[in-house]
Amino acid sequence: MSGPLPAPRPVGPLVADHGEYGGEHCETSSLRKQLLVHGVDLSEPLLFGLGGGIGFWYQPSASGGLFRSMTSTRNGPFPLFITRLARALGLVLTVHRTDAPRQALDELRRELAAGRPVICYVDLFHLPYFQASRHFGGHAVVVYALDEETGTAWISDRCPRPMPVPLDALATARGSTHQPFPPAHAWLSADWSTARLPDADGFRGAVRACHAALVGSTLPNEGLAGLEAFGAELTREIRTAPAERVMDRLTAAHIDFEFAGTGGSGFRNLYRAFLAEAEPWLSGDAHTAALTAVDRSRAAWECLDELLLPDTGEAGKALRHTYQDREDALRSGEPERLEHAAGLTARLPDLRAAAAGELDAHRDRLAEHTAAAFRRLLRTERALADALGRI
Repeated sequence: MSGPLPAPRPVGPLVADHGEYGGEHCETSSLRKQLLVHGVDLSEPLLFGLGGGIGFWYQPSASGGLFRSMTSTRNGPFPLFITRLARALGLVLTVHRTDAPRQALDELRRELAAGRPVICYVDLFHLPYFQASRHFGGHAVVVYALDEETGTAWISDRCPRPMPVPLDALATARGSTHQPFPPAHAWLSADWSTARLPDADGFRGAVRACHAALVGSTLPNEGLAGLEAFGAELTREIRTAPAERVMDRLTAAHIDFEFAGTGGSGFRNLYRAFLAEAEPWLSGDAHTAALTAVDRSRAAWECLDELLLPDTGEAGKALRHTYQDREDALRSGEPERLEHAAGLTARLPDLRAAAAGELDAHRDRLAEHTAAAFRRLLRTERALADALGRI
């Protein structure tokens, strides 16, 4: 594409007012936009909490380097989270999948021709504006227009503006077979206009699902047990692993907790907003205690994050600043800011290498502080889970 294209008018009221582009988390912001088109206005924090909210899950890196280790601080992957959320809203959700690209495109055309934007799942590696270096096929976007004359798809994502994507890039993103979570051209359908908030029992059920995700799993890589194991492994690697691997692990965790659609602090900021908005359904002493507990948890996540891009020297400071500057530029979606982000992205490998070169003098201190930060985090998360269990 040469020069910016004018965005077509979407079907439905997708550009009616501020907030109908953008969002914190891909699935809940996409669902919010779809519901708005169909006359249902629900906030993203309410949707997030009704989906079950927070949790923890850790996947070690694949053998052979197929994909990096990753963490998730949400309660359940696709399609478990979005299916639970739809059920809470009284929706019967259908997840469509196909391995046939032509069928996927025909279905997309049909939905758009009927005036329905489409929630599609994509591998964000193939979306040019993401500038991603790793594959992740569980990302949700709203496709609202196709301009086949110019070969352009128009989507709404987490940045607060319409984003043009080449049709062939969208097709590649939808059909990616890369791990983790190959999207298989997945898209969602439901009778969106029938969505409604549950009663108080429904809200309490969503909170109980969150409680169960934190304390009820028997798997060693999930819930608070998984968080404890991840902390122990990361602390051990800070002491013993090659410096380049340590910096890769720390920056990957920082991205997963702060930037990867969580709204900050491992989704705890977004969950705090849910609890506050849910006060009419959950009011009482237990609800007040949960708000206090989630604030303490948020503070503990912030303390941990300070150590994930540590102040090891000038390179460490520059690395933290560059990641934040890059994230701000990417989230804006503005063409000139995306160009700025590309320049920052090109600097990151050298900055990580320089920060790794500063690491050895700080290993023992950083390992001790990281272990202490995880202990504090686990205490606050256990207290939060206990408070949620009493609602």
